[in-house]
Amino acid sequence: MRSVSSALLVLAAMTCGGRARAQEPASLPIPDAPPTIGAVSTHGDPITIDGHLDEVAWSRAPYADGFRERVPYPDQRPPVDTRFRVLFDDGAIYFALEMFYAPGQLPRQIERTRDGTDLYADDAVTLKIDARRDRRTTLGFSLNPAGTQLDYLAIDNGRLFRREVDMVWESAVVVLPDRWIAEVRIPAVALGLSDVEPGVVRTIGLNVSRDHAARIATYDWSRMPAEFGPWSALHYGEIRNVTGLGGGAPFNVTPYVLIEHRGAGSDGTRPDTLRLAAGGEAQMRLVNDTWLETTLLTDFAQVDLDDALVNLDRFPLFYPERRPFFLTGLDVFDFGVSGILQPFYSRRIGLDQSARAVPVIAGVKLYGREGPVSFGLLDTLTDEGSRMVNSLAGRVRVRLDDGASYVGAIVVGRQPLWEGAGAYDGEPGNHTTVGADALWRTLDERLELSAFALGTSRDGLDEDPITREPLETGEGIAAFGQVRYLGEWAQPRAYFLYQDAGFAPSLGFVRRRGVPRALAELPLVARTSDFFLRRITLLATGVMETSPELDRLLTTTGSISLDLESDTGWDLILYGAYQEDVVQSDFEPVPGVVVPAGTYEGVTISASLATPDNFNPYLYATYAISNAYFGGERHNGYVQAAWSPIPELRVVLSADVYRVELRGADPFFTYALNGLVRVTPLTTLQADLVARVDQESRRAIGMLRIRWRYAPGSDLFLVWREDMVYEPVLSSERTLTVKVSYRIDGLL
Repeated sequence: MRSVSSALLVLAAMTCGGRARAQEPASLPIPDAPPTIGAVSTHGDPITIDGHLDEVAWSRAPYADGFRERVPYPDQRPPVDTRFRVLFDDGAIYFALEMFYAPGQLPRQIERTRDGTDLYADDAVTLKIDARRDRRTTLGFSLNPAGTQLDYLAIDNGRLFRREVDMVWESAVVVLPDRWIAEVRIPAVALGLSDVEPGVVRTIGLNVSRDHAARIATYDWSRMPAEFGPWSALHYGEIRNVTGLGGGAPFNVTPYVLIEHRGAGSDGTRPDTLRLAAGGEAQMRLVNDTWLETTLLTDFAQVDLDDALVNLDRFPLFYPERRPFFLTGLDVFDFGVSGILQPFYSRRIGLDQSARAVPVIAGVKLYGREGPVSFGLLDTLTDEGSRMVNSLAGRVRVRLDDGASYVGAIVVGRQPLWEGAGAYDGEPGNHTTVGADALWRTLDERLELSAFALGTSRDGLDEDPITREPLETGEGIAAFGQVRYLGEWAQPRAYFLYQDAGFAPSLGFVRRRGVPRALAELPLVARTSDFFLRRITLLATGVMETSPELDRLLTTTGSISLDLESDTGWDLILYGAYQEDVVQSDFEPVPGVVVPAGTYEGVTISASLATPDNFNPYLYATYAISNAYFGGERHNGYVQAAWSPIPELRVVLSADVYRVELRGADPFFTYALNGLVRVTPLTTLQADLVARVDQESRRAIGMLRIRWRYAPGSDLFLVWREDMVYEPVLSSERTLTVKVSYRIDGLL
């Protein structure tokens, strides 16, 4: 408890000794309906994206303003003004945004990395576009005063969030003494807008959010109830009077060439190799809102490394997808409970269990929307050494009303096409997963009821290919039901997930196979200006996991946490939990240390403290102690530091360290270390030096990645990578890759 008391003292000192709290502005009335803005045609006049807004078309466009505060004080009038205008032509939509600031202020503009989330610690403005007006999908386009871009895809209030989506759009920023101006051009193809008949008027969902670094505050054009989160397309305003945008049949082709040198293994088992490769991707709208994408000899050598993580449990870790081909256009595949059970997990395609690339020979995806029906189809062919494997996923969703309610279905399949002499023992033959889901919202979209059912069928398999656990049958089922309510002060949620022992989707993710799970949680949120606090969150959670027959408890967890965010942005989280866990078979959390089967119980407590987001350096630290770790004691300290001594240089370091004492074993340490040095002399030029050390696997990875975006959608990558296993015998593998891609856009 000493760490908790120390953290409280630090928080009190920082909040009382920090800058004086700004006086709360006046409250604004809650509007009867979301705002609207009329877009104006350019009438064929060219718009130069330079931030100066000196074209005649801009003088014809009306302003939209009336922003209101969401953070820290909802529905207050911001102390500074924000306004914007909208234009369109046949191929794109244009925005002119003006963000004023108080006398004597200058906008914060440290982040220079494209798609870097530290952009939101700067002054920033974000266009949130619900292009299809389905009230659940957000395409986000963010800028800071340095001109740094970030784009993302968010589904269902951010339940699915992917900033790895890389869209092509143009922007320019000008900083003036009293405001900064952003001019933006977003092509219709980036928004996935369908073709329309001449003269048909289109309506597009929109919200504009501004992050004001000086106050650590966020302002929105359309009112966003804080309990719905920052990506609630249910509450967006509208752009009206748009005609002609999205016409024709746009296409783009992005070929690449690659040269890769792989050095000889230090153990002498591998010779030097030189690989020359070429391939590419193409995208085209077939008709209306139906899109086709293909890939040939896909290579992801330039993709970021996963962070090194510590896993001291017997269940697999969940890693997000990072590869562009498996992200764009496939938001419709969102199905299941993220990180717990998903019938389709794209990282099962083209990656082995060590996250090493498996060659993707070819892939095709078809996706889009026709009326209330959204659909997606993905098919890939991979070379797994002794076999070629075809992976297929299909999804359809039908919207039930003007809100975000829907019913849907999914099918996922894996089929070996032919096998060589060394086919894997225990690997599956044909595999199929089928399922259906539904979501219904009511009571002003605050009450959400959702459910799904899934079934798997597998041939020629006697063990799970991921966990290597024995399978009792080649068939299995899973079912899920959830109720959730988004209130102003309370957001309770409860669900039950059932799965039997035979449910094992080979292209899915299951955290704990064959174990039904029930969860209930009650967050209570108070937003206040008293006692130097802006937000207090109390969260109570209970989790139970049982045997497939529902006759034996395997895990019982009850926890409570208190999150205190100060008026100056400091954040303190206190957490306590009681857990009882049944280990059904012996396992090794680290090599050579065995946890025997049995029942274990105990308590975990932790405290976390974070500086405000706009601090430079930014620091986050947490410490946890538990006597619930399989009859022993576990101490865990985690710290992350991020520092930008100049805007063009950023250093990020993190360490996750564990000390474990188990009965019958010597105490041991394990850790994961991550380091990043990023140099961005231009927003189009970035060099990353990355280091990862994973003590569990005795593996270290170093990577230098240089990326130059020399033209829209076109990149030059230089990647040096060193993989090293340092125990029990030192061995390493060195790879140098040069990859060039060039995007060609056209209109049929």
